[in-house]
Amino acid sequence: MAYRKSYSPRELKRRKKKASLWAQLPAWLPQLPFMQGRKRTGPAQPLIGLAGVSQPKPPQKKFSPAKALLVFMVAVLCATAWVGVQLINTLNIFRVTDLRVSGARFITERQALELTGLRQGLNLITFSTRAAEKKIAQHPWVADAQIKKQWPSGVLVQVREFAPFAMINLETAPGEYSLRYLDYDGHVIAAVQEGASLDFPVISGAGADDIADDRLVQGGSAQGALQILHFAARGNALLPLQSVSEVRITQEKALILYLADHPFPIYFGNDRLQNKFNNLLQLLKKLYDSGEISQIAGLELTYGENPNKMLCRLQQPR
Repeated sequence: MAYRKSYSPRELKRRKKKASLWAQLPAWLPQLPFMQGRKRTGPAQPLIGLAGVSQPKPPQKKFSPAKALLVFMVAVLCATAWVGVQLINTLNIFRVTDLRVSGARFITERQALELTGLRQGLNLITFSTRAAEKKIAQHPWVADAQIKKQWPSGVLVQVREFAPFAMINLETAPGEYSLRYLDYDGHVIAAVQEGASLDFPVISGAGADDIADDRLVQGGSAQGALQILHFAARGNALLPLQSVSEVRITQEKALILYLADHPFPIYFGNDRLQNKFNNLLQLLKKLYDSGEISQIAGLELTYGENPNKMLCRLQQPR
């Protein structure tokens, strides 16, 4: 017969009271002074060893045949793709045999191919057209370039070059000058090489403050000189662009126009260029009609306070 200990009613009440205090301990812990201010970063975890609280068991990972099969298939596909690329790279059918360059006038075909890295036998699959376009765009004459693959073994290089409109004589250092081509929009192109065409009007007297990022500074003296050339390029028979020899920028930033057939100075100043150019056309018509153009030593398109008043200087009799 098993022995069982008996308790009096007072002892049973005392044991129940102790158990109830122990069970209430988790609710009291957050109210203790040393527990104040502590923040829980995750869900509340049950206390170990407290009465009536069971610890959750960590989930057990189960082997999934479907996931394993998926990983295996992805690996097989990657390996197959890699082997396929290697096999294609060895095929001669995608080797470059036809190279063509269009739109190149100032840049030679050889220069274009060297800049792009194109050559006979190049693998067309691994060739990057975007990288080649960036390289050829670094040439000073190239405004834009497009490279197209023509499968299975051809490449077409389409080049758009800057069109020279005038020349500008830049002072790169005290006493040192560089003659460069200039397009219609004021983009400074490349230096004029020996034997190159010089059949363009020249802007002289420009300094480093007239150029920024290979372009004429807006509102600068060189940009004003280019504006005069724009007026002449409109095709007026009295003053066509072909008749302009030079637009000179003085130290005072004033503009002086020189004609090819009549090398006397025409003083524009630096303001109201359009209005002065229109007045010059009317004055030239009168001088041509009267035959007095050969007697002119200089024209001042602004004289005195009247903006429409001009001064004609005649040559001194010998």
